[in-house]
Parts: sequence; C-alpha cells; structure tokens
Amino acid sequence: MDHKSLIQQIVAGDARAYEQLVRQYQRMVYTVCMRVLRNAEDAEEATQDTFVKAYQHLAGFGGSAKLSTWLYSIAYRTAISMGRRKRLDTVAAEDLAHPPAAPSTNEGHQTELKRVLDRALGQLEPEDATILSLYHLDELSVEEIVTVTGLGASNVKVKLHRGRKKLQEVLTRQLGPEAHALLFDHG
Repeated sequence: MDHKSLIQQIVAGDARAYEQLVRQYQRMVYTVCMRVLRNAEDAEEATQDTFVKAYQHLAGFGGSAKLSTWLYSIAYRTAISMGRRKRLDTVAAEDLAHPPAAPSTNEGHQTELKRVLDRALGQLEPEDATILSLYHLDELSVEEIVTVTGLGASNVKVKLHRGRKKLQEVLTRQLGPEAHALLFDHG
C-alpha cells in the first residue's frame, strides 16, 4: 500500500492502517529518539509522543516531504524538547567507565562495528550524533536532514564535517590505531 492511501485510511479512522504505519516506522523513530535522549525509557516515551503527534497532524500532511522525513522531523523535535525539559547529561557515565574492547576480526565484525560506533556516537553531543546517524546510517540527504532538524543546509554540512572529526577522535581515543582498521577494513 502506498503512503498516500495509507494516510487517507488513517484519517478516515482505520485503526489497522495506523497500526501498520506505527509498525513500519517504529524502529526508525525510536532510533532517532534514542540518539537524542540516550535513555531507553525516555526514547520509548518520545516515540509514543511522536506517533500521537503524527496522528493528530496527519490530515495536514501535504506530502511535500517523504512520510519518513516528516516522521523523523516530529521524532527529532519531540526528543529535543523532552531532552531540554529533563536537562539530560550528554555523556553516559557507563560509556566513560567501560570503554569498548578492541574489536575482533571474527565473523561478528559488523555487530562489533555497530556496538563500537553506537558507544562512540553516545559520547558526541546529541545533535551531532543524530545528524551523523541520519546521514550515514539512515542515508538521508542533506536536504532531508534540513527538513528534519530545521537547521540550514550549510549548518548541517558544517555539523557533519565537525561531527566526523569528533567521532574519529573518540574512536581513536577508545581504540587507538585499531580505529582506522575498524572503520575501513571490512574484509
């Protein structure tokens, strides 16, 4: 089912269509919220709030952006707002207390890579981590990130550049010379 007819069904009151929308985008929305909030409980709450807000405003969704970009935008802004209210600490104490071990070169390389990157992203400012995740992991364009965050294109590009440098510094601090091998040797 295409997004336009799914939206029409939801607006008409079809609960199953809404459930389908939630199932399709729940993981993506949760990931955005988790990147910003860095707390599973808060991310779950922000995810629920995102879908409530999306439901309330779905009739006004004009389709000028992709549905996923529109949901990313709601999730990002909901999480930022919640984070401000709670004044969250940007670096998890657990990440500082237990730096990751050097990755193995066994078949679990991709899982290990994701774990190490997640920990490293957790040490960046939430906005930087979110922008890097949206661009590199979720493969959103700069224009889509502008829509999600409300930042200007040049600001997003600067944050991507600076965020990559900060991420590289964190990984080098955590892994030493193995950071380069982890990121660039995937064979």
